[in-house]
Amino acid sequence: MMDVTDRHFRTLARLISRRAVLYTEMVVDKTLIHNPRLRERSLALPPVPSLSQHPVVLQLGGSDPEELAAAVALSLPYGYTEINLNCGCPSPTVAGKGAFGAALMKTPSVVAEATRRMAEAADYSLPITVKCRLGVDTDDSYESLLRFVDTVSAAGGVRHFSVHARAAILGGLSPAQNRSIPPLRYGYVYRLAAERPDLVISLNGGVKGLAAVSEHLDAGVAGVMVGREVMDRPWHALVGVDARVYGEVGFPPVSRREVLAAYANYAEAEVAGGAPIRAVVKPLLGLFAGEVNGKRWRRAFDGGLIRKLGVRDLINTGMAVLSDAVLDRRTSEVPRPEPRPLGLVGLDAPATGVEVTPPVGAPMPDAPVAQEV
Repeated sequence: MMDVTDRHFRTLARLISRRAVLYTEMVVDKTLIHNPRLRERSLALPPVPSLSQHPVVLQLGGSDPEELAAAVALSLPYGYTEINLNCGCPSPTVAGKGAFGAALMKTPSVVAEATRRMAEAADYSLPITVKCRLGVDTDDSYESLLRFVDTVSAAGGVRHFSVHARAAILGGLSPAQNRSIPPLRYGYVYRLAAERPDLVISLNGGVKGLAAVSEHLDAGVAGVMVGREVMDRPWHALVGVDARVYGEVGFPPVSRREVLAAYANYAEAEVAGGAPIRAVVKPLLGLFAGEVNGKRWRRAFDGGLIRKLGVRDLINTGMAVLSDAVLDRRTSEVPRPEPRPLGLVGLDAPATGVEVTPPVGAPMPDAPVAQEV
């Protein structure tokens, strides 16, 4: 989720869910080693009053064990909950020219060496985890996946694998096609969880809505990772997570009016610190997806940016097109309108109908929400 799950997006997600495990976008190890300015921007967890950003996982990209270890060492002062090595990104830039991401599944011994060195660099104080695919190109059998997991767990010390339930096709498919054309094989991930009970196996790929999350958890995986759904519909994907997945009853769900009030304070501070206003408000665009006037909300931001409005004025302009019922609702469900009696068909009584908007649609404790590449 490069250029998506940045500090702004994660702050919005954290304002909606206090318990979901959030992942950074993939950060390349060389960036952290050789670019101090981008290092600080990539790693710093922005403060939000009365709110903890944790749990949050740093996702690294790279293939050289020494460089990955150096990147881990540089990240330690920033206080991440976990370090994750991406072995699943199918982008040609990453898996082709860069020879990391999903390409690493071809060399499980290299991954094992890298994760071992990463754990040493962290002085074994943080979990080192792996995000992977079922396999690469035509080497996507269950047996191949099992060999990868067994090698990396035994020689690399990894206990937690997040498995995207598709193979990665590195030749001929774009990243977008790699999220849809290779078939989903959830059964492989269920079987892996059953046959390796000593490991923590999470599932991701094509998961939409909390009902689907519950089904996967019931099938035996330890966690569910949700990516595109959170990107496109952050409110609907996250607002029920704390109560329905983690059993959190101490904090009532927030409303979007409350989320926007808190985010406005955060956004003003970020813009004052030099962050581009367009990047800061970008995560808000999908907050009302599927709602009445949700498209007008997005258009209000486009118009406000053209008029060079400040953050708070931008948000207020968008809120003006939404009803109090939408802004103050504390669930993801879009209420159905009350049925109206059908009018009699006649000269003076045209027929009336009822337009019904259907309802729209995470992880066991400590399971990640928000990262699918």
